[in-house]
Amino acid sequence: MKKLLLTLIAVSWVFISSAQYVTPFETFLLNKFSVLDSTQLKFTYNFRYKKSDFKDETDTAFVTDKQSLLIGKNISKYYSQYYFDFCEKTFAKKYFIEVEKGACTFEIFKNISTNKITVTELAGQYLFGGYYLYNEEIPQIKWKIGKDTTSIMGYVCQSATTTFRRRNYTAWFAPEIPLNNGPWKFGGLPGLILKIYDNKHDYTFECTGFQQLEKPEKIKLYALNYTKVTRKEMDKLYRRFLKDPIQFWKNIHSKMLNEVQLTFKPKWIYNPIELE
Repeated sequence: MKKLLLTLIAVSWVFISSAQYVTPFETFLLNKFSVLDSTQLKFTYNFRYKKSDFKDETDTAFVTDKQSLLIGKNISKYYSQYYFDFCEKTFAKKYFIEVEKGACTFEIFKNISTNKITVTELAGQYLFGGYYLYNEEIPQIKWKIGKDTTSIMGYVCQSATTTFRRRNYTAWFAPEIPLNNGPWKFGGLPGLILKIYDNKHDYTFECTGFQQLEKPEKIKLYALNYTKVTRKEMDKLYRRFLKDPIQFWKNIHSKMLNEVQLTFKPKWIYNPIELE
C-alpha cells in the first residue's frame, strides 16, 4: 500500500506544471454530460507554457499541450486534446493509459448569448479534492490593432496588442476567418486569433490545424460534481497547493498520507497566466 501510494504521488509530481495547469493521474467518465451546442468547426492549437521550476538539470522550462477549439452558434469550448484523449483511451480500454506530459485539465466555455465564460477544473479528487467550476463575464479586452502582417497556416494575419490581467500580449488574427474568438479566454478581434503570446513568452498559443467536420460534434459539459467557486477562489486553491503540496494532500487524504513518510518536497513556482 505504501509503495503504491508513493509511486502515485511521484508520478503526479513528475507531471505537475505551473499551478493553473496540473496534469492528473486521474480520469473521469465521458458518458455523462450536457449538450450545450454543436459545431462542425474545430481548430487545433499548440499551447507552450513555462512550467514550475524543479531546479533539475534534466528538466526543461517549457512543455506543450495540444488543445482544441470548437465553435458553435452560441457556445465555444476550448480544452486539452491530450487530456481528452487520455480520458477517452482509459475509459475505452478500462486501464490506465499514459497521459502526455503537458496536458492541461481546464475547459473554457464562451457563451455569446449570455456574455458569460464558464471555466471548469477537472484535475479531480487526487490533486484538488474535487472538480471546480466558476463563471465570469466575457472580458472586454481593449485591443490596439497594428499594421504588421504575417502568414499563419496560409492566412494573412494582422497584429494586435493588449494588456490583459497584467500580462502584455501580441496577437495575430485572420480577417479571412470572421470569428470573434480565439484560444483560452481570448477574443474580441475582427477575425479568429491564430497566434498569441505574452511579452515574456511564458505563454504561447498557436493554431496548427483546422477541420471542417463531416458530422456536427457535440459541445459537452461533463456531468461531474462541481464545486462552484469564483476565479479568485480558484486562484487561492492553486496558491495553497504550491505553497505546501504535502500538507495540501494531507488535508485531502489524511488517512492515507499519514501512513507514509514523504521526504521529497518539490521546488515549484507560481506563474499563472492571470496575474490579478
